[in-house]
This record gives sequence, structure tokens and C-alpha cells, in this order.
Amino acid sequence: MGRSFLGSLANAAGSLRTPSAAPPVPFSSRAQSYGIFGARRDAEGQMRAMSAVGTLFAIVDRTSNATALVDWKLYRKATSGRDEDRVEVTSHAALDLWNRPNAFMPRQEFVESSTQHYDLTGESWWVIARHAASTLPLELWPVRPDRMTPVPSPETFLAGYIYTSPDGEQVPLGLDQVIQLRRPNPLDPYRGLSPVLSILPDLDTSRYAAEWSRAFFMNSAQPGGILQFDQRLSDAEFTELRDRWAEQHKGVANAHRVAILEQGKWVDRTVSQRDMQFVELRGATADRVREAYGISKTAIGDFEDINRASALAAKAWFAEQQTIPRLERIKAALNFELLPMYGRSTDGLEFDYCNPVPTDVETESVQLAARAKAAKELAEAQLWDADDILSAVGLPAMRRAPAPVLPAAAPGAPAASWGDAVAGLFGRTLSLRNAATDPLDQMQQDHETALTVLLTDFAPIDDAWIDELGTQIEQAINDDDTAALAALSLDSGRAADTVRTALAAAAQQAADRMAEEARQQGVTVTAPQVDESVTARLRPGQIVNFGDELTAIATAVASLIASGLASTAAQEAVRRFVPGVSGSDVANAVKGTLRKIKGVFKRDQLGGALHRAQNTGRIATLEAAPTARWVASEKNDNNTCDPCRAIDGTDFTTLADVTAAYGAGPYHACEGGIRCRGTVTAFWDTTGGNG
Repeated sequence: MGRSFLGSLANAAGSLRTPSAAPPVPFSSRAQSYGIFGARRDAEGQMRAMSAVGTLFAIVDRTSNATALVDWKLYRKATSGRDEDRVEVTSHAALDLWNRPNAFMPRQEFVESSTQHYDLTGESWWVIARHAASTLPLELWPVRPDRMTPVPSPETFLAGYIYTSPDGEQVPLGLDQVIQLRRPNPLDPYRGLSPVLSILPDLDTSRYAAEWSRAFFMNSAQPGGILQFDQRLSDAEFTELRDRWAEQHKGVANAHRVAILEQGKWVDRTVSQRDMQFVELRGATADRVREAYGISKTAIGDFEDINRASALAAKAWFAEQQTIPRLERIKAALNFELLPMYGRSTDGLEFDYCNPVPTDVETESVQLAARAKAAKELAEAQLWDADDILSAVGLPAMRRAPAPVLPAAAPGAPAASWGDAVAGLFGRTLSLRNAATDPLDQMQQDHETALTVLLTDFAPIDDAWIDELGTQIEQAINDDDTAALAALSLDSGRAADTVRTALAAAAQQAADRMAEEARQQGVTVTAPQVDESVTARLRPGQIVNFGDELTAIATAVASLIASGLASTAAQEAVRRFVPGVSGSDVANAVKGTLRKIKGVFKRDQLGGALHRAQNTGRIATLEAAPTARWVASEKNDNNTCDPCRAIDGTDFTTLADVTAAYGAGPYHACEGGIRCRGTVTAFWDTTGGNG
């Protein structure tokens, strides 16, 4: 029977997850099986203990409920590796399954049942149901741990599982049909370890004490004694005495009634309830149960000597120390066992839970004030970029408040300075006529969006570059030619094409925005149209060729980023190199480091190039527009240097001056260089009818 049964198991495991390698040592005996024909009988007793001991029930009920109430989401991982950059996935078969594991229970009930099993036996078992025509999981079922038996293999560690039904039928299950969550058992690599096992004597003591107390009140209302007679009683006398005694003294209602004896003598054998200290005994048992689970009295509803502050702290402690560890085990099972069953459709996806730890408002307020103070002090030093400052102190990126847009100057009136216009805002609001949003705010938003898209498009290029650098590093070290590390190089052609396309789009968008700014002021101007060669045609017969310029910039920026990455890789390879190390070890270490780098240099280069394209597009539109009042604006600078403060609000006499100041993107004298976001705004005098 054993041979055929194992054969059935092998058939059931036909589509098992294939181990990557056999275990280096056998984890099970080659001579005897591992309880294939018997399940864990003690697990049933551990589960029954929940309904027998109140403290244990309170602990398991609280932990399982808290774990089940937490919400879950499915995310697509970000290339940055940061959780805050992930994108939520709201539609997927795996998400539908997790929200409704089977037709009879929602996720909350499924998780609560699984957590009860885990807390009582140290194990949770999920059995997967599939449609006969599909390999995709269709349902998840939580099953009792005492009915599941793993089948070890000396060759592959684990051959499968056996489920024993209530009527004794043994059902073989494959590795791809079962997911096990367990608290590791130091003596058994296949089973979990239950806290209940460490307190079984204490649980028995508590149960016996409760039963004794119940019997005490139901039977005699006091511990007991002996009715002694000097002569033997007949059967009739014995029966009459027993019935009369039970009628007069049995039960709580007859407690402490005076006993009247005929001929017999009462011999007191009483041990008082106080002497036996059953109350203290049960209290000590409760302490042992809480100790095994690492739970305080407060966590299960004992609120003696507690105030609001300590209650909030206890709530946070429970979430951190009890709920999160259980959620992490479930998360690992979902991401490393369930999701792979859906094939390539889950590449880059991961389940994660919503943080159950309550917000500490007071602590967050103190931290926010400290971070704001640090950011203020760093900004006043004027040595660092504003975005870097916010990132360093842990604050989110913030946008400047809208600045005024100058109106057209009255005919014959002297041009108002930018400072005068700002000062005039104390009593009035200045804006473009009918403008829905501040044009410079829109420009900044366009820049951020374009940069985000470009960085996303750049991610696969980065990956290919890193792999190429790894190959070159491995080859150099294996050839014992460490000098070749200084000559690492990358082909930047694909990157240049990607950047060129992004710059063309940014220039076109900025040109169109500038034309819209003119229209809001009552001036009609045709924006340049960027064709495939990135050549702007203003109107028939007039060509402003900034396409060659942007193409050259794209090529240069791509080359700079590639050489910078190669230089970083070379430095890291030299740092990692020691005599005797293999080329693959160094290459893998370098690749890991490169993928963790934040890429500030790349972001600055791409951001600067996009800003240049924006200013190029804006100036190209101004070339086609009627003469205007051209005013410098450094509003979009996060950290304005002295030269930019000086140019801010300056009126330009000619477009040639505008091009000289902002034709390269940043203000030419900016100390921040490529990070400058200065530009030019235009105001048209429409009273004379031009446009």
C-alpha cells in the first residue's frame, strides 16, 4: 500500500515547482517515512485549547482579528526601488483571488482563520483549487494543520503533502497545490512551532482549576468531609441518608445550612477555597500564557492603571510587534509562492499591506518642525540645491507660490520694474487676461512631467548599460588586465535618440504654451511646428533652425551620462578588486551598486536639457510674434543665487538679449548652472491694435 500511495503522490506532484538544486545534506531519513500515515494529533489539542482557556482565547482572537482587518494592495515595483514610487495595480486575477479566496469566505475571514491556526499550532496551510483546464489558481482554502502532513524527500527536500480527511481518506497533494506558513521549528524543518506547546501544563492547570471551582459550587458548596457511623448501615438506611443529605445540602442554594445527624458523626475534611488559592493560581496561569505570546495585559483588554498616552503607545506596540510580523509572513507567501503561479503577468508585481501602526501625531509634529528648521538653515546657507535639501531632511518636494505676471505697460509710460509690480500686489492681483493658470507654473509642471517620462524611458537603457559594463569588467579582471578598467565605454546612440525625441516634444510644447500666453493677452501668433528632423517652421518662407542645436545637445548629454556611468563603474570596480577575486564577483558587485545609485547627475543633465528645449521653443515663438515687453523671471528657481536675483524682473531691449541670457536654457550667469530654471515672459501692448 505504501508504494502505491507514494506513487499517487508522485502523480499529483506532476507540475511541482522544480527545486533549483538538491539539498546539500538529507533532511529526512532514507529508511523510514515522515509520518505519512499519521497526522499531527497534538495540533488538534492545541486548537481545542483556545475554547478551554479564556486568556488564550483573548490573545488568539485579538491577534487574528487585528491581522485580518488590515487592507492589502497590489503594486508594480518602481525602477528606483522605493516604495513611494510604486504604482498601484487595481485589476489582476491574483488581486481578485486574494480579495475573495473562495466562494464561501471573504479575505478577512480567510486571514482570520489562517492566523488562528498559526497562533495555535505555529502553522497555516492554504490548499489551492484549480480548474481542470487551467493552471491558474482559482480558489484558496485554509485547512486544519492537524490534517496536513508534509512528505520529505532525501533527494529534493520535499516531495509533496498528504491531507487526511475527517473520515480518514488520505489525499496526495503536489507542491503547487499547497502553501504553508509556519513559525520555524528548531527540531523539525518541515513543521511549525506553537507557543501552546510551551504552556500545555499551565493550560491544563487553568482548566482543572476552573473545573474544580465549578464542581465545588455545584456539588457541596464547600470542599467536603466524612459522615462516620459506629455501626454498619443497612442498604435502606444508606440510601435514605444519602438522599436526605443531597436534598438538604447539595447545590449553591443550600450552602451553609446546618446539618442534623442522627447517630452519625461529621468528620471535617475541608480545605478552604482561600487556602487552595485557586484565584491566584488561575492568575499565574494567565501570566504564563501572555508570556508565551509576548502580549501585555493591555493588549487583551486589561486597562488597569492606564491613561490615553500609554493606551496609544500600547496600540502602536501591538501593531509593530504582533500584527506586522504576521502580515510579513502572509506577504512572503503571496509574493514568493502565489504570484509566480500566474506566470509572466506578475513580473514586477508585489502584494503589500497597509501599515497598521497608528500615526503618532505629536511625534510627527515635533519631527516636522525639526525638519523644517534644518531645511531653513541649509537654504539660508545658499550652498545646496533646494530639491536636495528637502530630500536630505526628509521633506517632500514643494512648489513655489505663484508670482505675479506683469501687465503691459501703458503707452509712453516708463516700464515698471519687477520689484515695483510685486510691491503693487499688496492691494491688487495681477494676472494674464482670462488665464486659468499661471504660465510659469504650467511651464514648471510641463518640465516635471517631461523629466519623469524621460527618466522612465531611460530605465531600460540604464539596465542595458549596466549589463554591458559588467561584461567589460568581468572580461578585464578575468584577463588580468585591470588597466582596462580605466577604458570602460558605452554606446550612447540609443540614449541620444531617446533624449532627442524628448527635447523635440518639450520644445514643441513650450512653443505652443508661449503662443497661448500671447492669445490670452489678445495677440495671435503661430507657434513653430517641430517636424521629424526637429526643425521649426514658423510660417512659409521663414525657418528658425534650432533642430540641429537640440540634436547636438541630445548627443552631448547622452554621451556625458554614459561616460559618467562608465567612470563610476570603473571606480567601483577598482575599489572591489583584490588579487584572486573572480571577474563575475566584481562585476556583480559593481552592477548591484550602480542599480542603487540615485542618479542625481543623470537627472540634472536631462533636466537641464529639457529646460533648454523649453526656452528654445518659447524664444522661437517670440521670434514670430509682434514686439513685446520681454521680462526675465527666475520664479521657477527653487534656490535662487545672487546673479539670478539680479536678473529677475529685468526688461530686455531686444530678442537678441533674451537669447543671450536664456538661449542656453539656464541664465548664463547662474551659479547653479544646469539646475537653473530661469526663463522669459512677454507682455504685449494691445491698445494700439497690434497682433
